[in-house]
Amino acid sequence: MKNMRKAAVLLAFLMLVLPLLAAGCARITEPASAQVLLGARTVTAGSQLTGRVVVDNHSGHALHVRGCDSLAVIVTLSSRRYHPALAAPSCAGTVTIPAGRSVYPVKVLASYLSCSVGHADGGLPECGSGDALPPLPAGTYQATLGGITGVAAPPPVDIRVTRP
Repeated sequence: MKNMRKAAVLLAFLMLVLPLLAAGCARITEPASAQVLLGARTVTAGSQLTGRVVVDNHSGHALHVRGCDSLAVIVTLSSRRYHPALAAPSCAGTVTIPAGRSVYPVKVLASYLSCSVGHADGGLPECGSGDALPPLPAGTYQATLGGITGVAAPPPVDIRVTRP
């Protein structure tokens, strides 16, 4: 009788604690995930890569996220020395990510995303002729998807930028 009581107490304890432990160990995921698919892993400085971002909304319903008229899907190149700053859209609308798979075309520039007209200034390189964005230096960069609310960010893709 004493052993049966111990077994009943242990069973009740496990029934209460195991779901809590499992919930604590469960991985928290976003309702959608994305992957960056680029046409090449090497690009000439000053040119661009084309590709696409595939968003899988596995929530079972459309997601409504903050944005402007369309989903801003931006992929940038960064390195240990270069981290472009992207301005978030100032609009307060909503954009719909449909349930299932959506594909968005992207262009990835192998150029600085900003420059200073007339002279280099505070870490910004000087703009090229006609205010053109200057090419990135040759080296290894990571193509990174800009944050999309509700979408798990994919790992960066290594890209080699070569001299023009």
